[in-house]
Amino acid sequence: MEREFPVVIVGGGPVGMTVAAELGLRQVPCLLLEQNDGTNNHPRANVVSPRSMEHFRRWGIAEDVIAAGLPIDYPTDIVFTTRLAGHEILRFSFPSIDQARNADDTLLAQYPEIAHSPYFKTAVGQNFIEPVLRRHLEGLPSVATRFNTRCEAASQDQDGVTLSVVDTRSGHQDSVRARYVVACDGARSTLRQALNIPMIGKSSLGQNVGVYIRAPDLLKRAGKGSCILYWTLAPDCTGVFIAIDGRQYYTMQRHILEDEDPTDFDAAAAVRRAIGADVDFEIISIQPWVPRQLVADRYREGRVFLAGDSAHLVSPTGGFGMNTGIGDGVDIGWKLAAVIEGWGSEAILDSYDIERRPVAWRNALEATDNRSALHSSAVVSPAIEEDTPQGAELRAALAEKLKKQRKHFAAIGIHLGYRYEDSPLCIPDGTPAPPDDPQHYVPVARPGSRAPHVWLRSGQSILDHFGHGFTLLRFGTDAPDPAPLIQAAQLAGLPLRVETIEHAAAAALYGTRLVLVRPDGHIAWRSDMLPRNPADIIGTVRGALAHAASRVA
Repeated sequence: MEREFPVVIVGGGPVGMTVAAELGLRQVPCLLLEQNDGTNNHPRANVVSPRSMEHFRRWGIAEDVIAAGLPIDYPTDIVFTTRLAGHEILRFSFPSIDQARNADDTLLAQYPEIAHSPYFKTAVGQNFIEPVLRRHLEGLPSVATRFNTRCEAASQDQDGVTLSVVDTRSGHQDSVRARYVVACDGARSTLRQALNIPMIGKSSLGQNVGVYIRAPDLLKRAGKGSCILYWTLAPDCTGVFIAIDGRQYYTMQRHILEDEDPTDFDAAAAVRRAIGADVDFEIISIQPWVPRQLVADRYREGRVFLAGDSAHLVSPTGGFGMNTGIGDGVDIGWKLAAVIEGWGSEAILDSYDIERRPVAWRNALEATDNRSALHSSAVVSPAIEEDTPQGAELRAALAEKLKKQRKHFAAIGIHLGYRYEDSPLCIPDGTPAPPDDPQHYVPVARPGSRAPHVWLRSGQSILDHFGHGFTLLRFGTDAPDPAPLIQAAQLAGLPLRVETIEHAAAAALYGTRLVLVRPDGHIAWRSDMLPRNPADIIGTVRGALAHAASRVA
């Protein structure tokens, strides 16, 4: 094993591979260690957020991720039932990928969230995403990967980190040296525990089990049509079936009831009860799991950074966990590259915790709220299954209650509306923050926010103009000459490209004639005029200066 790397990433799931991809795009050498063989046959996270898809688009793999998931013409509906073959209680209808891509004015009026990103809902299991990411890393020469390699210990000094590793097949022990380490080693993170970083929050929100099944006739026998989620709410089978391939593979995520013993759980019987009809199925795998609401007390200890599940554990109700981790990976990835390439100050790394930990808390609390609301709705009378006036009345009342849960399945505000309010790398412009609403997103180019999407012409988003470094957007050919800012960037070694955009709707959306976009697609600064001292802007965004609003105005 090569012994020294600028960055070593411990954990080869989607978050670890995100860090490696961000480094590899910038030709920064790194090593990815994964204790398993790189395969994951049991589906877990099943939704890729619009924001994650935008990052995949930037890497050039978005279409590969889509192809790995449900068919593009598959509806993304959510249905609530008593049992799969029982009564339908409520349905949230959402368009397929194909419909969203070709949305007309009528569909946009019905689903305005479609307009805010090139992507809407992308249903694809983590087990199918990971091979796409691995293939992408194979095409990045600066990224080395070592599977079946477990990190067992780490020690830091002022110059770097020494990791003790073991080959899980042969038992051979070795060590590797890194300037920086990113711990993406999951909920039981060895590195987080070794660093004595506590997790804050709720360590258990109940007990669950995931059952992965093959049932070719389930869709036909259930009679509910194509959906991505089928919720069952009868008293003895509260849970959800998740469509994996749109044809025959599903996972049933089942809440363990108070009178059930999780150590003696009859998965086959639970699946049969939830289906409520005689359907042949094969159990492929079973995984118990515990939903949690936990965020690490800090994301950095010296030269080691936490990302993904090692940094936060989020209930899956909303699909925020993996996507929050991908956001972590993008953030720390470009900042580590900045320091290693020499144009980023060491202080830029302190902004990682400042920016990402509040996002984790925000998303974790929203996920827990979704879970609590759903579980309170699932406390129902057995009479809800009856073909009687009382049964119909109970189902109608429950449907009204469940309508409030739309935010659980259409959380565009969570996915796109997070912002880095207190980041030392973003320069406030004095404008007020829009509401932070899970179900509604207000596109705005306010510093700290995600640079909003707008179609410039068929098939091209303004997001496609952002590069691996910083991008200065000039709205209109009469925008101020950016030469002084370009010169300041060159003196600091900061990578900067200039894009002149002549598009009235984009100019109105971004609000000023000059907008500086960071490598991760967040707004760093905007103004109608160049500042008196452009070097202060460049110094701030690369972490070399604290906020200096009076100097950069």
